Amino acid sequence: MYLLIDVGNTRIKWRLVNSVYDNGEVSHIGLLEDLANYIKTITTNKVRVLLAAVNQTQALKRLLAESEFISITVAQSELTQAGIHNSYSHPKRMGVDRWLAMIAAHSYATMNNSDLCGVIVIDAGSALTIDVVSGIGVHKGGYIVPGLIMAQKALFANTEQVIQYNESSAGTKQSDIYKKLGNNTIQCVERGVINQMAALIHQVKEEYLDYEVFFTGGDGEMLAGVLETGTVDKDLVLKGLWQVRN
Repeated sequence: MYLLIDVGNTRIKWRLVNSVYDNGEVSHIGLLEDLANYIKTITTNKVRVLLAAVNQTQALKRLLAESEFISITVAQSELTQAGIHNSYSHPKRMGVDRWLAMIAAHSYATMNNSDLCGVIVIDAGSALTIDVVSGIGVHKGGYIVPGLIMAQKALFANTEQVIQYNESSAGTKQSDIYKKLGNNTIQCVERGVINQMAALIHQVKEEYLDYEVFFTGGDGEMLAGVLETGTVDKDLVLKGLWQVRN
């Protein structure tokens, strides 16, 4: 039995897997305290941990070390793994979440399309990452820009009087946010940032027209709705982790 753990910059996602990854099961999402409470409910001496961590804190290390798991394997980006070839001259410097998401997306797309041209993998979390992988598994490269919340915070922190307002786009359809101009400062920031992110994704899509698009991350579903394209899979990193378990 395996406990798959994906540690991001703000949240932790995890799933207990026996022998087959069940796509119908809902993964757990929470903070370190939530993961610690979950670990108390399982028989740890029968479980192996597979860890993908872009933010491996001392508290996390201590929790795992004290939980008496059979083993703890920390995934890292490789030059070549699971049919994907890394474009980085120093592969291990690539964020493991990007690497595993690419592995999962390419594997899924290849399984369902024997004539696959390639995939575009968009992880919309604290940062927005866009990676392009050819049909034969060659990582062509990618982009990293601030994610939605990070970009908004940067503007709010450096724009006087923004915090005096309490007007947002809550309740507005994402397609409307994409198309309409803002009518107050917070709306202008929200819609401006979303349009900026969407424009970059659209640019990449236009360059790689026949590539399949995958979205993951906390804001992935929102961006897929804005652009009205792509497959949303919030568990891409966990699925990639499962694929490289051996």
